[in-house]
Amino acid sequence: MRSKLNLFQKIIFIVNVFFAICLLIAYILPFVPPKFSAFLSILNLGLPVFMLINLVFAIYWLIRLKLHFLVSALLVIGGVSYVNEIYVLKKDSKSVDSTDLKVMSYNVRLFNTYEWIKGVDVPEEISKFIALESPDIVAFQDYMNADGLQMNAYPYTFEKFKTPESKIGIAIYSKHKIVNTGTIDFPDTHNNAIFSDVLVDQDTVRIYAVHLESLKIIPDVQELNKENRQKLIDRVGKAFVKQQDQAKMLTDNFKTTSFPKIVCIDMNNTSFSYVANKLLKHNLEDAFVKSGSGLGKTFDFDFLPLRIDAIFNESSIENVSFKNYDLKLSDHYPIMASFKL
Repeated sequence: MRSKLNLFQKIIFIVNVFFAICLLIAYILPFVPPKFSAFLSILNLGLPVFMLINLVFAIYWLIRLKLHFLVSALLVIGGVSYVNEIYVLKKDSKSVDSTDLKVMSYNVRLFNTYEWIKGVDVPEEISKFIALESPDIVAFQDYMNADGLQMNAYPYTFEKFKTPESKIGIAIYSKHKIVNTGTIDFPDTHNNAIFSDVLVDQDTVRIYAVHLESLKIIPDVQELNKENRQKLIDRVGKAFVKQQDQAKMLTDNFKTTSFPKIVCIDMNNTSFSYVANKLLKHNLEDAFVKSGSGLGKTFDFDFLPLRIDAIFNESSIENVSFKNYDLKLSDHYPIMASFKL
């Protein structure tokens, strides 16, 4: 292979090196607390894009018979463990039976109370959807008491609003008896986490409903381009720092129970982020990675298939199936996992 480059190729290679460095940093960031550098932590969001760009560069140099392809090729190969966090190949599905525990997580964006979606009775439509899918447990983020929400099949409920005056909260609905509840009150934010210990036949499982710090990003590229870039970066970086503290509070609570855990979480971050990495280290598995397929999109952000909502389960619980739903009644999409206890 030839290694000498002309001027144009030298410029291309400089750009290649820049994106290679970005990808290398993105690989390292899941192990680096956002408090170390809130700005650098934002690069983690671009990990899939950086991988794709480096793959294109590797192909470009390979076609031109240049040894420079090794720079990007080795980086992409080195990050193959992240691929399964981004895209899951369809697996042989296990059969779900009536004794399996079906758990749904759904950020409902206040049931469309501010009419972002026009001409649709969102609480009624969500009620119909839940009745059709019939999960045993539903965890709601961005929850409020909404007229039209019908959850009559769920006799056990635990809902929490941050303050008595607040209308925004989080809730767990269950067909099985709730024997204990608790809250994890994140400071200086409207976001929060709650848990319910649920008795399923002879087993007790702790269900968490969690909403980590919001990025306060409008899911529209044109709108984002109108924002001051530095203010946007500062806001997202500060949110990641708060998420670090909130994840620590959540994992501290894990230590208060011996019951197996199922965590329904809107991370406002990726599945390969620092907070996801910290949570999964506590004997948890990502239900989507185990039983899902495809990109697993959970957030409506123009052309980017973001997966920022997840269901994590104790590794002692058998993961049977995972579903992503293309239901456009919120800026998030519902997800559901089935388990054998």
